[in-house]
Amino acid sequence: MQRMDQLTILKLGGSAITDKARECTPDIPAIQRIADQLRDYNLPLILLHGGGSYAHPFVTRSSIDRGLRDRSQLRSIAETEFYLSQLTRIICASLLLRNKLPVPFHPMSFVTFDEGKVKRVLLDPIRKALRAGLLPLLHGDLVFDESQGIGVLSGDRLASLIGLRLGASRVLLGSDVDGVYSENPKTFPNATLIPEVTSENFRLVLDASRGPSGDATGGMGEKVRQALRLAKNGCECYIFNLREKNALSRLLERDRINGTRFVPWKNSRKSSRRSRRQA
Repeated sequence: MQRMDQLTILKLGGSAITDKARECTPDIPAIQRIADQLRDYNLPLILLHGGGSYAHPFVTRSSIDRGLRDRSQLRSIAETEFYLSQLTRIICASLLLRNKLPVPFHPMSFVTFDEGKVKRVLLDPIRKALRAGLLPLLHGDLVFDESQGIGVLSGDRLASLIGLRLGASRVLLGSDVDGVYSENPKTFPNATLIPEVTSENFRLVLDASRGPSGDATGGMGEKVRQALRLAKNGCECYIFNLREKNALSRLLERDRINGTRFVPWKNSRKSSRRSRRQA
């Protein structure tokens, strides 16, 4: 029986596990490296993955992220679900080969929206899988929306939703960059990494993460918004580079790595008051 107070949510960014420049192309070596680092981790874990090149092209072309407007979009919904399940199977296979026990759950089956907001969530099957010692494997997904027909539930938003509802101790958001920067490091080489986000500096971090992402689910800006939501509610969160050698295994063991830590606000406020008293 697994202890839920030690639950970690790990989200694998689509940009870190697929080639986003080529439709439906997995980065097999990256997926295998991640599975290697999870091999010996035995505490409760929920694993999520982004869609990357298995979802974003279909969502963007058909504009289903803006709702269901005509029947021509239905094929894109079916294609997105088909290709997302293919990526899930690839990740499952890598985990099974390393004696992990993944069980896929598809959010379209247990989450509904209304006007883009979460209306219903059924998490009992995921709780039962965890307690049995299985590894729930989820992904960002399309979900039905009572007002708009269809909506996009990003992997980052799903990680924050499940993390808060299940009382996770921490949420780890893996990306293809080291964390949150003062500017986009792919465009501005002199951008500096922001190592820690607290209740004192979060507005600056929000401003730094804004801007066009070219990502159907919001890119770094969405990661920062969901990480802040977690931190405000007392859950620790990290944004880190999944491609950095052994970064995941070190973070799982609570070692220090390059990345951005979102300090739970209760802790950051105590730390701030302590610093002011010492000053």
